[in-house]
Amino acid sequence: MTEPASTTATKTTKPPRPPAIRSDKGHAAMEAALAPVADTLVAAAHARAQAERSLAEEDALSELASSRAEAECLLTEARAEGVQAARQEAAARLAVARREARELVLAARRRAYERLRSDAVEALEQRGATPEGRLLGTRLMALVRDRIGTTAAVRQVGPGSLAAVAESGNRRAALGASALVDQTLMSMADEIEGLWA
Repeated sequence: MTEPASTTATKTTKPPRPPAIRSDKGHAAMEAALAPVADTLVAAAHARAQAERSLAEEDALSELASSRAEAECLLTEARAEGVQAARQEAAARLAVARREARELVLAARRRAYERLRSDAVEALEQRGATPEGRLLGTRLMALVRDRIGTTAAVRQVGPGSLAAVAESGNRRAALGASALVDQTLMSMADEIEGLWA
């Protein structure tokens, strides 16, 4: 017995999408491919951080010395008007000097980190044409395909073709050099923080 056409039409549905499966082997392969890059990044970060740290310390020491000298002059002048007033003024000036010195150090750290990040992204993109870079590009394509599904259209984009984009319907996944560097730097947060100690 055949069913009415309207009933048959409602039973026709799209086959369910297979769930995206993340490959631990793929993740390990990507980590192995990134190991030389990470080592290079760590060495470059250390060298740059040391240079930036030296400059920041010189700036901070100079600012502190200048502020302390100014505070001493203020203290001497204020003694004539009262010891208590002089102490309060010196403490206020010294607090301002410390805050300004801290801001200088933090700004230098931010510049050093951003420069490191930018240089790392550029260095990684320049390695896109190497055998390791091509292997990494292939892994990135597989990772974005895994996120969207096997039916996704995947392509490489960007400098050095180290960015991969997968699209299927209204779903989209992208992964490139910037994201890889950000993940690497995030995983090295304690080591980077240790450079400032």
